[in-house]
Amino acid sequence: MNYDCPLCSTAADTFFEDLKHHFLLCPECHGIFRDPNQFLSRKNEKERYLHHRNDMEDQGYYKFILPIIDQVAQHFSKGSHGLDYGCGHAPVLSNYLKKEGYEMSVFDPIFFKDRSVMNDHFDFIVCCEVIEHFYHPSQEFQSLFNTLKEQGKLICKTHLFEEGIDFATWYYKNDPSHVFIYQAETILWIKNKYLFQDVKINERVITFAK
Repeated sequence: MNYDCPLCSTAADTFFEDLKHHFLLCPECHGIFRDPNQFLSRKNEKERYLHHRNDMEDQGYYKFILPIIDQVAQHFSKGSHGLDYGCGHAPVLSNYLKKEGYEMSVFDPIFFKDRSVMNDHFDFIVCCEVIEHFYHPSQEFQSLFNTLKEQGKLICKTHLFEEGIDFATWYYKNDPSHVFIYQAETILWIKNKYLFQDVKINERVITFAK
């Protein structure tokens, strides 16, 4: 069965299918998205996220989020207002940024659900391992763009699919909550579609500039 891409609405064909996974590839934005029939229920999704054991004492997790912290420090002075979007049940990234002197707000569709925070405007937004969970990426990226101040930055961390990766054995597609996987071409499409001024890809960190 074919579906329209949730990012650009283009009809997409099967890219990969096995007993557990069905992914489609969009010919327009080059996004790779999971068959909606395989989406987790909100209850199962929440249970999966609760197994993420992220805390301030975990040095391994600190190293994992450090590239995002470095991007914020590189571009913004202390006191700048940021949003940790999709922060999960334990907003460790925003807590570290608070320690560094930034003013932080949080939003998560399951654990911190007050959408009124999105009425504010932010100097920067951080999304650490979040955008691959977007069921409706077109709406999400439009909302994030609208919530950024002029000259603001959207700093994301995700694992892009690229040439040389064997999708069949790739760990990233095995997480059932990963529903939209990006390629470099997808990132450029997003930059152009939502009128970001620039985008830079530095390994797994993607920085959109408004």
